[in-house]
Amino acid sequence: MTPIERLRNGLRGLQGRAWGETCPDGNPVPEASRCAAVDCDSIPLTALKPGETGTVTCLQEPGTLETGKLAAMGVLPGSAVELRQRYPAFVFRMGHSEFAVDRELASRIRVRRE
Repeated sequence: MTPIERLRNGLRGLQGRAWGETCPDGNPVPEASRCAAVDCDSIPLTALKPGETGTVTCLQEPGTLETGKLAAMGVLPGSAVELRQRYPAFVFRMGHSEFAVDRELASRIRVRRE
């Protein structure tokens, strides 16, 4: 069982935050190394300016260990995020929690601006 499959099975019971079979736009959650939404208007978290908010649409390269770390933090499709700072690390807020990640991890988070 892959890390993504374990997360899906473990998070199915969470109300409003479950990682389902489709993204908020109804597109399939990607299993391959690229996004399944061809016409998706999402951007990497690194494109936001401090203070801007967005909704997570997907995570790039979902089968990797690095993306598994993001999913374990709760960065899942449908989650609202606010970028707090860009340097020396990307700091973003989800709910009442703040996370600091490097540029590589931040660029794996795809969001739609709000």
